[in-house]
Amino acid sequence: MFSYIQGLVVGFASLSAAASIAHASVIVVPVNLTIPVTPAGLYINISTGVISTTASGAPGWDINVGGTHSLNFVSPGGYNFVRMNLAPMSAGPSNVGNAFMISNMMPSASWITGGASNDFTNDSSANFVGFKFVGNDSLTHFGWMQFSIGASTTGSDRKIVSYAWNTESVTTMGGDSIVTPIIPAPGALALLGLAGFASRRRR
Repeated sequence: MFSYIQGLVVGFASLSAAASIAHASVIVVPVNLTIPVTPAGLYINISTGVISTTASGAPGWDINVGGTHSLNFVSPGGYNFVRMNLAPMSAGPSNVGNAFMISNMMPSASWITGGASNDFTNDSSANFVGFKFVGNDSLTHFGWMQFSIGASTTGSDRKIVSYAWNTESVTTMGGDSIVTPIIPAPGALALLGLAGFASRRRR
């Protein structure tokens, strides 16, 4: 498993070991986790990296994502997921999109307890959910989780493709926010490819 820490790629045996690096702040963990179309789905302990299809298999789990009629989010308790303010009040965690700053002060979003995902983009991996959790240090941390969705959020090909968390707590200057990455739209990637091809032809 590899984790990107402040732009560096570092191999590690466990997330807790990575978090112990003195200058670490944000850890990004690439994964390829199919979310079962079951009520239980997946249970994830962010700090330890333990993931299971049962709560008992991931002691101290922070996020449960699954469901058969929706992509549903649950946490052990509290207001731990981000919902955009333009979403219906009945909606669950929102796709916050690219370059969104997750913090305790979000003018365009609020913290909610969980529920069914809203505003996810089908046939795309540009789906990000903001969250916070209590780590092994008993402190609260911010994070985000990236999802790849096929034709539907209830399809058998829905996946978690990465997640990230700030190793510093929300009460510190270095831990008071985390920002989702930028995933270029397919059209933008195609234009970049054409530009590169044209550049090579000119040479």
